[in-house]
Amino acid sequence: MNKKLIYGLCAASFLMTACDYNEDNFPGFDQEPLTDVVYYEGEFTGKYPTEGYFSLVQGDEESGKATIEKALIEMLKDTYPYCDKGSSAKIKVKVADVMPSQEKEPAYEDAYELSTADYDAMGTGKNEPGEHDNFSYRIDPNDYLPDFCAGKYADKAEGFICKIIYKYYSNRVTTTQAKYYKKGADGWTEEPLIPYDADKKLPLEEQDYDAMGIEAGEPGANDTFVSDEQADAYLPIFLQNKYTYVAKEGLTVEVTYKVSGKEKKTIYRYNGFAWEVYNPKASIVVSVTERITVMKFDGKEWKLSNLISDIKELSLTNAEYTKLVEWVKENKPEFMSTQNTTSEYYFGADTKNNNINNKYSTWTQYYNVDGYLNDLKDEEIQVIMDERLAKEAFPLILLPDMVDNPDPDISYTVIYKIYGGRGNGNYAMSFYYSKEDNAYTWDEMAPVMQ
Repeated sequence: MNKKLIYGLCAASFLMTACDYNEDNFPGFDQEPLTDVVYYEGEFTGKYPTEGYFSLVQGDEESGKATIEKALIEMLKDTYPYCDKGSSAKIKVKVADVMPSQEKEPAYEDAYELSTADYDAMGTGKNEPGEHDNFSYRIDPNDYLPDFCAGKYADKAEGFICKIIYKYYSNRVTTTQAKYYKKGADGWTEEPLIPYDADKKLPLEEQDYDAMGIEAGEPGANDTFVSDEQADAYLPIFLQNKYTYVAKEGLTVEVTYKVSGKEKKTIYRYNGFAWEVYNPKASIVVSVTERITVMKFDGKEWKLSNLISDIKELSLTNAEYTKLVEWVKENKPEFMSTQNTTSEYYFGADTKNNNINNKYSTWTQYYNVDGYLNDLKDEEIQVIMDERLAKEAFPLILLPDMVDNPDPDISYTVIYKIYGGRGNGNYAMSFYYSKEDNAYTWDEMAPVMQ
């Protein structure tokens, strides 16, 4: 589905003579701007990274969101070169959940990110760091950073470890990386990451090999595998049988075994269904799913507002309109209709017509309690109408009973019917659930006509 709804505050179809008349008789008429508020809902049509999806690395999701936001902004700028504040978009994108390297950082005493001046100081010639303010496969950080540390941390004692953060260019992409350096008696050397420690350690014993077969050529024949390929074929099945009842997704086991009599170690990880070789130095794509990005335009630029997994639509029925009328009757009786018991004018709920009455003249002439609508323009009254629904009626009164098991990863779209006001028809507002606050929050987007 691809929707674009534009709400024009001024019509563009007047005859030229009519425009001239208005400009002559109504000062400032020709200065009234046209408002182009757009709403897009559909697939991502921009360019994905080489992998064919965006990535969110566990523990560093914000970096991934920034990459997604940049791509979405480029797409929306191409699609809507001109739009106004209040514009919004819900775009489906493919996103991978990535488990990062499980090696740990050494205990460092200071972290420093290189500046443009630092790169320049290392040389600005061809294939030098200052040429593009980064390192690359042609510019090895270890050829420059030990000397940099020697200058920056000259007064530090032996054993001092620092973390140097730098930019690295590869495959047309610049990423932020880091290395660790330790001061020793002979200068600065790179300090390696701390190796990953598996959840369990399993040195294979005679009975383990025997369980995999004792015939000639099988592991149990000589308590060794005859090749790496044989080990790769047997070990996942062996682990599946050994940990049938205790394995949970993510469990890792370091297996020590022999291949042609030589000892080897391999870490296996249970992915929820089977055992697979796991390299803790590398990141793992746990899953690739379709996510929904929520973008808002603040009048100057598009910004990523939320990243969710699903949208659930909830349409108001007579029961919900009735609940609003009953709530007003009990809490705001001064806003109840003077003509019947089926409608109120705090939210505008009408149980006879099953809609929200936003007719400005009715509100201002008959239900202007204590004059709170005096001297307000129609658009200002509409803001009051919208915000009462968005901040009170839907999140506080209706949604708690409309949703059985609220999920923070879902956008709840409330669909309701309007009479008068911004225009007759069905409209939608979206809300998110916070588990911490046990409450729903409006996404602050303008109601969207369906």
